[in-house]
Amino acid sequence: MTEHSSWRIALARKIAPVYAAHPEVEAAFVLGSAARGFADQYSDIEIAFIWAQPPSAEALQSLAQKAGGKQYEPGPYEEARQAWAEQFYVEAIKIETAHWTHQTIDSIVADVVERYDVSQNWLIFEKQATASALQHAVVLYGEAIITHWQHRLTPYPEELALAMVQKHLRFNPFGGQEMLATRGEIPLLYENHCSIIRRLLSLLCGLNRIYHSGFKWTRYLVDSMTLKPQQLFGRLEHVFQADCVSGTQELRQLIEETFDLVEAHLPQIDLQPQREIFRRPYQQWDVP
Repeated sequence: MTEHSSWRIALARKIAPVYAAHPEVEAAFVLGSAARGFADQYSDIEIAFIWAQPPSAEALQSLAQKAGGKQYEPGPYEEARQAWAEQFYVEAIKIETAHWTHQTIDSIVADVVERYDVSQNWLIFEKQATASALQHAVVLYGEAIITHWQHRLTPYPEELALAMVQKHLRFNPFGGQEMLATRGEIPLLYENHCSIIRRLLSLLCGLNRIYHSGFKWTRYLVDSMTLKPQQLFGRLEHVFQADCVSGTQELRQLIEETFDLVEAHLPQIDLQPQREIFRRPYQQWDVP
C-alpha cells in the first residue's frame, strides 16, 4: 500500500464516526485508489455510506460540515449509479462521497450475481463498478453488512463471465485500421484504437472473472489479470508509442492472442465467425 493510500485511509477514519453517529447510517467504507492501495499525489479520498433510508439533502450537508468539510458541493442523485454524490474538502484534500441505501446495494448485488447484468452507462459498468468497490472496500463502519455483500459477490458467476465475453466479442474487420495506419490518419486511427482497447480490456475482465471497475488505473487492472496476452500493458503502450503502422499491427496481434485465450478457456463460444469478420481485408481497387 502506498503512503498516499495509508494517509488517506487514516483521514477517512477520522471522518467516518461523524456519519456513523447518524441513526440511519448503517455502514461506511473507503473505495477507489486509496482502498486498493495505489493512491498517488493526485488522488482524492472516496468514501461510501450505506443508509437505511434515502438521506435528505439537509442531512448530507449537515454531516459534511460536522466532519469539517469546506467548500461543500452537493451533487444530484445519479440515476445510473443509483447513488447520491457530493464533494467537500477536509484538511485541504478533496473528499468525494457516494451514498446508497441498503436496499439499493442489495438490488445491485443481485443484478450482478443473479441476473448477470452487463449494462453500462457510456463507458462505465455502474453495477459492476459498485461490486468491485465492495470487494476492495476498506471498511470504516458496519463490517458485518459489507462482509455479507462481499460473500455474495464471491465467486464471480460463470454466467457473468460468459455474458461479458460475448458482449465484447464484436470486433470489426481490422483492415479498416490498417488502411487508416497506411494513410497516416492519426486522429481517427487512435480514436478507434482506444475504443478497440476498451473492448479488449472489458472482454478480458469477463475472461478473468473480474468485476469491471472502469478504465482508470489500467496498469493495475492488467496486473490483476491472470489470463491475458504476454506483456499486455507494455504492448498496449507500444500501440501508441510506436509508429502508427507498427502499433496497429501490435494491436491486431493482441486481439488474435485474446481470441486464442477465449477459445482455450471458454470453449463453448464459437470463435470462427468473429475471426472471419476480424480478418476480413479492406477492399482495394488498383489502377488497371
